[in-house]
Amino acid sequence: MTHSRMVPSISKYEPKKCRKQTERGRKEHFMAPRHRRPPREIETPSATIRYEPVVEKGSWLQSCCSWDLLVFLLLVSGACGFIVLHLYLYPTLDKMSQLPNIDPDNAPFTWGTYRPHMYFGLRTRSPFSPLFGMMWYEQPDTIQRPHIRHWCHQDDHLPGYYWYEADGRTFGRQNISDAHKGVIQTDWINEANGFAARVKLNMAKGRRYNVILYFSAQELATRFRLGKHLKDIFYGTNELLGAFTFSVHLKNGTKLNSSHSTMLTDERIPIEKYQDYIMENTQAYNAPNQPLHYLLNEKKNSEEGKFIAVQLNLGNDAEFDIVLHSSRTEKLKAMKSEEFSNTLRSRTYNFNKKYENAFQLGGKNYTKNQLKMAKVAISNMLGSMGYWYGHNRVVFNNLIHPYGPHAFFSAVPSRPFFPRGFLWDEGFHQMLIRKMDPKMTLEVIVSWMNVMDTSGWIPREMIVGSEAEAKVPAEFIPQRPDVANPPTLFYVMDKLIHDERTISRYSGILKLLYPRLEKWFTWLRITQAGPSRTTFRWRGRNSTILSELNPKTLSSGLDDFPRASHPTDNEYHLDLKCWLALASRVLARLARSYGTEQEYQKASKAMEELNNFETLQKDHWSEEAQGFFDYGKHSKDVALAPVPASGSPRQFEYQRVASLAPTYQLVTDAFGYNNLFPLMLKMIPARSPALKATLDKIRDPEVLWTNYGLRSISKKSPYYLAKNTEHDPPYWRGYIWININYMVLSSLHHYSEQNGPHKDLAKKIFHELRTNLVTNMANQFQKTGFLWENYDDRTGQGRGCHPFTGWSSLILLIMSDNLDT
Repeated sequence: MTHSRMVPSISKYEPKKCRKQTERGRKEHFMAPRHRRPPREIETPSATIRYEPVVEKGSWLQSCCSWDLLVFLLLVSGACGFIVLHLYLYPTLDKMSQLPNIDPDNAPFTWGTYRPHMYFGLRTRSPFSPLFGMMWYEQPDTIQRPHIRHWCHQDDHLPGYYWYEADGRTFGRQNISDAHKGVIQTDWINEANGFAARVKLNMAKGRRYNVILYFSAQELATRFRLGKHLKDIFYGTNELLGAFTFSVHLKNGTKLNSSHSTMLTDERIPIEKYQDYIMENTQAYNAPNQPLHYLLNEKKNSEEGKFIAVQLNLGNDAEFDIVLHSSRTEKLKAMKSEEFSNTLRSRTYNFNKKYENAFQLGGKNYTKNQLKMAKVAISNMLGSMGYWYGHNRVVFNNLIHPYGPHAFFSAVPSRPFFPRGFLWDEGFHQMLIRKMDPKMTLEVIVSWMNVMDTSGWIPREMIVGSEAEAKVPAEFIPQRPDVANPPTLFYVMDKLIHDERTISRYSGILKLLYPRLEKWFTWLRITQAGPSRTTFRWRGRNSTILSELNPKTLSSGLDDFPRASHPTDNEYHLDLKCWLALASRVLARLARSYGTEQEYQKASKAMEELNNFETLQKDHWSEEAQGFFDYGKHSKDVALAPVPASGSPRQFEYQRVASLAPTYQLVTDAFGYNNLFPLMLKMIPARSPALKATLDKIRDPEVLWTNYGLRSISKKSPYYLAKNTEHDPPYWRGYIWININYMVLSSLHHYSEQNGPHKDLAKKIFHELRTNLVTNMANQFQKTGFLWENYDDRTGQGRGCHPFTGWSSLILLIMSDNLDT
């Protein structure tokens, strides 16, 4: 998913997702100084270069009449064609025309949990929507600044929080485990353009909690005013909602420890400062023989404004309902407690019915904990859908420019760390969501296609609007329009276009998506071209940096997975070739259904060329190493070593040192996830010896196999668990990632059903790998209360971001038998 740690060297903006990493046992080996001077790099001729004999010049007349002139003219015309093509493909920061909203009548007015970075926040999918949010903190007994919960933060050290039933559209049910074994439950439903919610506190006895409910305006026309009682505590007007009222109803004998307090201001408060503003305008009251109370300072309240809040001072056991209703929501206005309960019960029943129909886990022999983990996976992904409005910041002509505006809708990898859209992650998210709600998947794909510029470029990370930017260090916000990302949306499109129900119901939008996908494919194929027609290279590697053991390839999504040690324009990458091969297959099928005959012939030709297995073997196969590999300028003996540096306080810096001069070769000392792409994207023929060789490496404990899943790089590789800089821990160098394990399982399932000598081996590995993944992830879920970004290949322990209910939620599809349907 790649994401937002405050340590730049390991953030998602830099590598993608970032974690607190522990020092590795192999640290001394890779960091040890070398006492011999590395030999000078000697570049050897590439085996692909052809050397032509020199032809002596003839007369001017002979030159004019020779083939040389024709060649010259062809070169000139080719150069002109390249310039035209370059101008066509070069980013202009002009957006494509917008594809239509799939749900125009409901999306702008329907409330949902589309503020995924919050423990509990609601908005509609409209830039005019007010923002609703909830904060809470434990009331201290002495005057001190309390620790307030508002935005999801790992530093809050909550034992767990997740939506355990949610459909991403009409309802959600969430448990938030706070300290001292307490639980806060938030349930909500929507109706027309309003919503209702129920909040329950079941905390440790003797403790007191203050809950703040607020609304914030996002445009000037929205105005709030205060009411006199909780039953009409706020009211106001909004361009989207019209006139509206917000009410609070205490339930089941709940009483306030002191009178409720309110805040109304017309100040412009930065969105990331809401909780600070609340604390700065809170007063302490300590009446005789009464415990200390914190209340909002009501002396500064305005007549009307754009930020409004109410605080409820509650005990450890409390319950209240809240309702927002407008002229279009008379049903909600009169909603009683039992009506809320009945509506919630009905939507929960419908969700569970759809869930079982989609994944069919009921008849399988899974434990109660495994089944709980599975439902949390899909519920938290749906309950964390997000909507943003605003501009990207893009580096264009060496200056940062706004690009937009965008109205953007997507799933997110992690609520506390990466609460925004990531292109590489999105395809995996939608592999799961499409099973429950294919319409939502198409809405998300349309959203991504609508941020495409006229060249065909799509930003790899959507940091749109002030809420999204507030979670990202400023230096990581700008996007670069020459950098690609794995086109995983083709991965999910491949499933959608093989689903007859989806095709029959949404053929109109599929027809509109086809030319956008074709434009994206063309941009990728040309701008990421390699040194030959059948090879491709990720842009963005730094060829001058010396502080990295192996310069990162962030655009690939695999960040620090080792590539050629010395980046050049003549290298080419296996995974990118395979992604484009998959994309060509999808486009050929779309062209057959929705394109012209000429477009279909063109797409078919591209498909045949990119999926040619003999070409794949010629470019990437090593007979000696029995695997597919990247190619580039590479040394098999590199390390980080101290190098004298007069400007450094230590008088030295750790830099990459090559004891063997790099030469152009296949990168055979780094076998791992990258090398599995021909298998994962089903490019290897079922009878090929290459399939057997790949399966053997997967099952080898000294290569990729563990009791917890497939590790990301072979234990035999010198890069296994190696730090990439003096301070940059390993990321895709050993740990277990669920998205790649899912892709491997999907391909194993495919090959187990193909006639060939290796089908039984594929089937055996499939069942063993699935068992290992499900068992370990369920054990970690029971132990920690979270799904994790990745898992330790030596212990199985969860690592990195948590909760990480992005592609780690694919464990649900892994538990289901329907990996490919």
